[in-house]
Amino acid sequence: MTMDVTNLLEKDDRELEQHVRTIQDREFEALFAQMWNNIRQMQLFGGQAQSAASSEALAFARLALSVASHSNSQTLRAEAHRMMAYVLNANERYEQAILHYMEAIILLEQSGELHKVARTRLGLVSALFMTGRYEQALEEGRRADEWFIKSGDHDGHARLCVNLGNLHHRLDQHAKAVEYQNAAIKVFRKLKNTAALPVCWMNLGDSLSMLDRFEEADRNFAKSQKLSQKLNLTELYIQAKYNRAYLSFLRGRYSEAIQGMTELRGHYNQAGSLRHAALCDLDESEIYLHLNLPGDALNLAKRAAESFKQLGMKYEEAKARAFVGIGLMHVQQPAEALEVFSESQRIFEEENNLYWAASLDLYRAQVQYLLARILESRSLAQAAHDRFLLLEVPSKRALALVLLTRVALELGEIDEAVTHAEHIRQLIQETSIPLHLFPCYSIIAQVAEHCSDLDTAEHFYKLAAGEIEIHRASLHHDELRVTFFKGKHQIYEALVRLALRQSDPDRRVLEAYDWCERSKSRGLIDLLSQHLLMPHEQGDPSLLARIQKLHEELNSYYIRSGPAPGKNGDRYNPADLEMKRNELARNLKELSKHDPEYVSLQRVSIVSVEDVQQVLPEDCSVIEYFVARAEVLAFVISRNKAVVKRHLCTVSRIQHLHERLRLQMDKFLLGSAYVKEHEIRLREATERHLRELYIELVKPLAGILDTKHLIFVPHGILHYLPFHAFLDQSEYLIDRHTISYAPSASVLRYCIERQPIQDANPLVVGVADERAPQIAEEIDALRKLLPHARTYFGRRATRRVVRREAERSDFLHIATHAVFRTDNPMFSSLKLADGPLNALDLYSMTCQTNLVTLSGCKSGMNDVGRADELLGLMRGFLYAGARSLLLSLWDVNDRSTSAFMREFYQSWLGGRSKAEALQDAVRAIRSEEPHPYYWAPFYLVGNP
Repeated sequence: MTMDVTNLLEKDDRELEQHVRTIQDREFEALFAQMWNNIRQMQLFGGQAQSAASSEALAFARLALSVASHSNSQTLRAEAHRMMAYVLNANERYEQAILHYMEAIILLEQSGELHKVARTRLGLVSALFMTGRYEQALEEGRRADEWFIKSGDHDGHARLCVNLGNLHHRLDQHAKAVEYQNAAIKVFRKLKNTAALPVCWMNLGDSLSMLDRFEEADRNFAKSQKLSQKLNLTELYIQAKYNRAYLSFLRGRYSEAIQGMTELRGHYNQAGSLRHAALCDLDESEIYLHLNLPGDALNLAKRAAESFKQLGMKYEEAKARAFVGIGLMHVQQPAEALEVFSESQRIFEEENNLYWAASLDLYRAQVQYLLARILESRSLAQAAHDRFLLLEVPSKRALALVLLTRVALELGEIDEAVTHAEHIRQLIQETSIPLHLFPCYSIIAQVAEHCSDLDTAEHFYKLAAGEIEIHRASLHHDELRVTFFKGKHQIYEALVRLALRQSDPDRRVLEAYDWCERSKSRGLIDLLSQHLLMPHEQGDPSLLARIQKLHEELNSYYIRSGPAPGKNGDRYNPADLEMKRNELARNLKELSKHDPEYVSLQRVSIVSVEDVQQVLPEDCSVIEYFVARAEVLAFVISRNKAVVKRHLCTVSRIQHLHERLRLQMDKFLLGSAYVKEHEIRLREATERHLRELYIELVKPLAGILDTKHLIFVPHGILHYLPFHAFLDQSEYLIDRHTISYAPSASVLRYCIERQPIQDANPLVVGVADERAPQIAEEIDALRKLLPHARTYFGRRATRRVVRREAERSDFLHIATHAVFRTDNPMFSSLKLADGPLNALDLYSMTCQTNLVTLSGCKSGMNDVGRADELLGLMRGFLYAGARSLLLSLWDVNDRSTSAFMREFYQSWLGGRSKAEALQDAVRAIRSEEPHPYYWAPFYLVGNP
């Protein structure tokens, strides 16, 4: 009979009609039974991705329709329509499936086959809710269940429960969906229908994940995958794997999610399921936007948009185009973004999706503002505001008001700005919009400051800072992260300025310093906010698990807070959200007793002036700079004093001097012949800029820098400056003082409080390539100098080796290239033999050592903008356990680097402190190579 079916597939319509006339009734039944058997062996299910099996099944269904059309049997025609509907449902062609289901039901009702009618309604329910016809689906389900209960068809009832669970899931009624899936599982187990369980577990996992019951969801996905694989249900296995990858995204486990999506995309492309491959692209582009990797997000969103256009899926196409617009914004192409947003809005308006159409008005308004098209921005923002007022979406209405207020300030229309700010205050008093309070508080404060109402301004700036700190940098200025705010750091800059206006000099210093440190703490948390870090092996395991669970729940809320409201309103109660945040704060406070540094990476921590003074060694001062708007100010703290000096200089002056200094260093790239010919002029120009930097940043503090050791804590562009090489007349600063650096006072405290590592051998790691062949010579020199060191070079210098060997060492010397990612500093990395070791990896490894030297890993003096790209790697090593780091600001002459390292290690291992050894090495190199290019890039971070 199988041969007969295969032969029939090869016949044309005329030949088939002739053959059908020769078939007896009994043979028709056997033929259809064989076709059903072939289809069921393919183990299809409604809603699955299109596959080779579903396409093959379609050929059998078409054959059944052709055979039935040439017969006089109503029963055969009904069966053929049932078969075609079933197959279309597994080929993502739901509208066509509905037509065939309806035709089959009509024919079966006419012939009185009520059991088959009820069974056919099972598939119809699924196809109806997949096309959004929920009421009709519920009615068809009710009619089917009446028959199942009346006739005792428990299997049919259970299958209906599965479909109704899926329907309620699509309606965002997830608790009800869980009830239906559990009811189905109970019946299938009683009936010993093992094959039906994987799809139930997968559906159950979907609904549990939407209720933030992540562990239960993951267990159900795992069970579905395991049994699907055992039963050879390939498509179901793949679908469960996809859903599990998306769960990883909701939990903030982005690496797992990306890996899963990438694997699945390959499968879907091979199977020809354009829809599911496009959904992978869309979901992964959203992940990359959350990770601030706009280039990757842009490519995937563009591909998804084209695929959805080809499939005629307009909602998904418009959403993908919106993501393209966001990606373009992140790569500074606002004009192109504006065009894409307009196209996305056009599609949403065609679909009569008023919420998204209004959202795109707001996004376009923000782009126009960035393009300085202020009047166009105001017009669009007003249109968005009016639409959201009609739609009763207060959160987006508030954002439109915020932009209107900014426009009014830009135009100098202060009365208009005051009116808008008052409307915002009323709105946030009347309505709970927890994820949008930051921009509201911020703009109200700015308006008050413009009106010289500084007390009100300070009050609302503090509220804005509180929102930043509560949300762990997961604040969305809008759901798609298209923001017209210049940066959260402005809030802290304002609070520092306002604190410094107080009359009490002691209180002025203490409060301003608190805000300065909170700003730097928040900056680091921003870097880590999208990553779940591993705590040190301290604290109660149940407490750590609870903290992780709360982070995952809040992360999923931030992700699902947009882009559109749920079908039944917001799923989260603001009071529930507040309860979770408060619980997380309490748990972190408890954990801070055991692992304060881990907690410092989870929430903003305050290191007070007194805290700094308590850990500082004798004869040591901290000089901590802070940039507030255009002003550079400095705090000088020693064990017995704390002073703030304002108006040292302007940021623009430092930027100019930095550019001039960088230009001089870049001239060494022109070759040794050029350097030798212009040696004197190069040195004179460099020294002139170093003198000017001294005059601007250090000379105003000279009278209070009365300690032997100085610790500089830079801010912003100051991270790129070699303070130790600043020149006072003919004396460099490092001639007067030993000097080290720290990214913040809180980091400095952790470094100083750690006990030194003893009784451990050094670890030396090197990876040379054609760009840096001298690394091999450097490693050989260190082998001779450090005969007891564990050395791994070339192919032996793998990530696994580094993670294992770095757990405990006297010091760790890494000679390799570094790649600094300005788009996302947590993906800055060190090149090893088998791939990159990125900054994020460091936060999950142990590196208990007295010093980490990154040789040849410049911080990137040419990449002016944010200093965070260095901070990612630097802070990662310090968090992993390093007491100090030895770094370089720029790539230097190979010979001088090798000589510097030799001098440094000899001095330090000879009993000098690290800071003293650095000073000795600088003097030694300078005696041979006086130009700062050769000796000034090296600097020490952490415990001196």
